[in-house]
Amino acid sequence: MPERLVLWGPPVVERVPDDPDYADFLPAWVQKCADVGVTKIVGGDRTRALTEAAHAVGIKVDPYINYNSFPRHGWARVTYGWSLDFLRPPVTAAEARAVMDSHRPIYDAPKVTTTMTDFAAKNPQFRSLTRTRSYTLQPGDDLYLSAAFPEVRAEQNQQFLDTLAKTQGDGIQVEFVLGNEDENGAVPYGYEDRTVNEFQAKHGKNPFDLPNDDPEWLQFRADYVTLALTEMRAVVKQAKPDAVFSTTLIAGEKEDYLKLLHDWPTWLEQGLVDEFYIWFRTNSNLDALQRQLSYAVEVSGGRTPVIAELSCYHPGSFQQPDQMLRAAEAAMDCGADGVGIYRSHAVEQLDFWPVLEKMSKL
Repeated sequence: MPERLVLWGPPVVERVPDDPDYADFLPAWVQKCADVGVTKIVGGDRTRALTEAAHAVGIKVDPYINYNSFPRHGWARVTYGWSLDFLRPPVTAAEARAVMDSHRPIYDAPKVTTTMTDFAAKNPQFRSLTRTRSYTLQPGDDLYLSAAFPEVRAEQNQQFLDTLAKTQGDGIQVEFVLGNEDENGAVPYGYEDRTVNEFQAKHGKNPFDLPNDDPEWLQFRADYVTLALTEMRAVVKQAKPDAVFSTTLIAGEKEDYLKLLHDWPTWLEQGLVDEFYIWFRTNSNLDALQRQLSYAVEVSGGRTPVIAELSCYHPGSFQQPDQMLRAAEAAMDCGADGVGIYRSHAVEQLDFWPVLEKMSKL
């Protein structure tokens, strides 16, 4: 049996956290989780009410904050209109699910929406730049701040502290999500003066003379991410010594991670995380799961619990019950210390509650 059965996402109830009677709807939902064997909720709704309700039935809660290698503080996001916007029956109706399961979605009317956090707007000197050195976002670009600046790392650390204090959770998770990549799958940023100058001082080379995916240049930028995690862990543990500090990464081949500045073998070697999650998000290939998870378990060498995060939410994920169960079985056979499902809305809409229960008994 898995030591940990994890569910990601907020409670799926008939109220939202701002409603005055929201907390009244939580006990039934967390009991539903407990009844199928869930031991931890990750993400949740960032309320203390959920933590208290979950604790009442023996479930732990770790809120998460999604994060990029260099923190994202804005974007020029392209959104689309979708044919599913014109679904005739109510989206919650059974007949709507039947239509959605057979319909091939069509997109149209792209629209660019540009946003920027107040912190980024007030501190343009902290921007992380690409080789173009442009401050103008093109459609699809994200706005990143440089992890080379201690002020940027401190601002991010405060977000984690605030969330932990607000929820009184048992821990906190750094959810590494994907951002902009170049044609080789490497992050394109890090070309601001501070990072470039520090690399030149250490290695005697100019990053502009190197390919973006030069291993030494990638490692140098990845070291800032490791530094940021080191500081995050320190402030979290200072605030709550017994807090579980974990990370989740989207699964890839071992040569892919450094391109995203995810030097996670070093994180495990240095004891920076208490639990390490591998997120199978848009790939439901079992051979890939076994290969990628086995590598993580091997690198961990028993030092850090490794948990497989299996999505039934994303395109290309494990959306069939038997498919999800085979994935969970494969994960346990690879030596994972636990398994879980992303995310709660999909569990509810696809009726994966029985699947979770079966996973708890593997």
